Amino acid sequence: QYLYIIGYLLLAAAIQLFTGNCPVAFFAFPLSAILSVFWMSILWIAFRDYRNKKFTKFLLMPQTSIWCIALFICGCLVIGLFPQLNPEEAEIHKGILSLLGCYNFMTSWIFIALLLLLLSNLGMVIIHRCHSHKPHKWYFILNHVGLWLALFAGFIGSSDTNILRLPVYKETATNEAFDSQGVIYYLDYEIELDSFAVYYYPNGNPSNFTAHVVIGKDKALLTVNHPYAYRWGEDVYLTGYDTLKGNTGKYCILQIVKQPWKYVLATGILMMIAGAILLFINKPKTRIKKHQTNDKLG
Repeated sequence: QYLYIIGYLLLAAAIQLFTGNCPVAFFAFPLSAILSVFWMSILWIAFRDYRNKKFTKFLLMPQTSIWCIALFICGCLVIGLFPQLNPEEAEIHKGILSLLGCYNFMTSWIFIALLLLLLSNLGMVIIHRCHSHKPHKWYFILNHVGLWLALFAGFIGSSDTNILRLPVYKETATNEAFDSQGVIYYLDYEIELDSFAVYYYPNGNPSNFTAHVVIGKDKALLTVNHPYAYRWGEDVYLTGYDTLKGNTGKYCILQIVKQPWKYVLATGILMMIAGAILLFINKPKTRIKKHQTNDKLG
């Protein structure tokens, strides 16, 4: 198992050194969904037809799970300890740490390899438990499938996530938005500002601001930290306004966040919580039954 893990990580590091970070945007939907189905199919076939092979046994070993979790935690520590920059800023840094992708680690081949290994181990454990006859196995499966979905959607969703900003004016509809790099995107709908209001504290500082806008054919009231869900996985936030003119201003700043995988992520988290609660509720009952059986035998 050590040779498998060491060789696997060395391969990921070599790919990182020679090619740089993974082009995550290339794996956007629907390619991400196709690859995930293909990947899980390989795991299923490996368990069904090649269960006694060394690699399949490796993925099912408890020691492999421990190593996967430990290595993934180490990867998360790298993300926490090093400043995570956008690709342009990360290229400014020199040295081996930069080459290994430490300044943009979530898209590095090393981190992707760690996550892929963890998800493969977790997927194989789920498939194995589905074939077992242990009591409460469905609570275990619910919990672990939820974890798999949360990890998968959290990472794969980043390839489909897009954050755009645009100024919206009164009496002028627009569909021109910009990303963080200043690249122009044209929305398939128009947005227009209908009315705007700023609310102030007694000392004159702004306390809140709201905007009535027309998004496509919908009329929406936007307030700070309360987005409008325009479409599946697409939320519109109110983020700014003309601070010099206040209530007399003629525009506001909106942010459009496209996260089509966020509901899959939320489903995974809910499944984990439900599975954990069911395991917690039912485990004491199992222990009580065992004690009662032992008392009868004694």
